[in-house]
Amino acid sequence: MVVMIMPVLYGAGWAQNWESIRQAMSQIHSISAIFTQKKNLRILARPLVSKGRFYYRAPGDLRWEYQSPIKNVLLVHGDKVAMYVWNKDGFTKDQGPQLEATRIVMEQIASWLNGNFHDNRAFIPKLEPGNPPKIVLIPAKDYLAKFIKRITLTLSGTSGAISLIEILEPQGSSTVIDFSHIALNTPLSDTTFEKVK
Repeated sequence: MVVMIMPVLYGAGWAQNWESIRQAMSQIHSISAIFTQKKNLRILARPLVSKGRFYYRAPGDLRWEYQSPIKNVLLVHGDKVAMYVWNKDGFTKDQGPQLEATRIVMEQIASWLNGNFHDNRAFIPKLEPGNPPKIVLIPAKDYLAKFIKRITLTLSGTSGAISLIEILEPQGSSTVIDFSHIALNTPLSDTTFEKVK
């Protein structure tokens, strides 16, 4: 079954309790979407806005591709993680020390997309019913609490999908990622998660 979400309609009856969320998300085998990311910093009058594409294939393959204003691509395929940055010579593989931290974050995202909120000991999940319903994740570890105050996932009206992610940092900065043109359960090839085009 292929589902296209455009636009997102609320009334997420699938998200009434943890079991219904886990059940719905376990039916999602792939996701592709366009995203707009807004990074709000206290020292800036306006947010930093980035746009790109996102791909996910169960159980843990991810492609996070920023297309503007700066190009870079993060690929997760099996246990391999690679980051590529754009320069005058095209895409170059980044071997920086942040790659391990990025891998951990991507594992968290894959876990959430699989509906495994309680299997993850790094965050304490809380379900907030509403229209739309939300999942609030509070860091359970002190080292995470230094960087993240909370993460809020806004659930879509379409079963199994997340439409918005908000990350609030302790000093007041925040990152909001808004997903649109979401397609569920469309076939995605290995090359999507292995190669930078």
